[in-house]
Amino acid sequence: MGEKLHESDRLVLDGHHVPEDLMPLDRHAASGVPHIVQAALQLSAEQRAEVRAFADSLPQHERTKPAQMPISFDLYLASEGPGALVMRLLSNRNLYQTLVAKAVCDITEGRRYWAASSYAMVGAGRKELTPDLLGDLAPLLDIPADVLATLTGITPVGAPVPGLGEIVWAVRRLTRDQAVDVREFAEAMISRRAT
Repeated sequence: MGEKLHESDRLVLDGHHVPEDLMPLDRHAASGVPHIVQAALQLSAEQRAEVRAFADSLPQHERTKPAQMPISFDLYLASEGPGALVMRLLSNRNLYQTLVAKAVCDITEGRRYWAASSYAMVGAGRKELTPDLLGDLAPLLDIPADVLATLTGITPVGAPVPGLGEIVWAVRRLTRDQAVDVREFAEAMISRRAT
């Protein structure tokens, strides 16, 4: 079941904190993820694989500030249920609820236009994690639907977006400036396709 789970995913699934060396590199790099998602959604699966390869090719920089998980992570860690589990996994991808809201709005082409606070409520167990909501979040996770179903007890409903979650994970180890490079790389692919 867990071949697609990263070591830090296993820790958050078990309700543990993530050690500093396994945390995202730059908390501020996360702000670029919705823009990267927006661009990547306009690309084919093969092109998304190129974006991921580009992100993977960027050098790993040393941490210059203390490592931090997104601010709501501790709230999700103190909560129980499938919503808390999924929001912990998203936090482990350096995504806080505002970024999740923006990315999901793009993934669903505006069909799910929720406030960030709604995702916080999902993580706190005050709003239900439904099969369609899990399906909307799943593309950001890069965890197979059957594994998500086993972990949450909920079968996600929705169309997968091959390679998107892999890009999100790759950006997790980058700086803010490198995240901009990834976005520009993806946007350049869109521009080339349009000409």
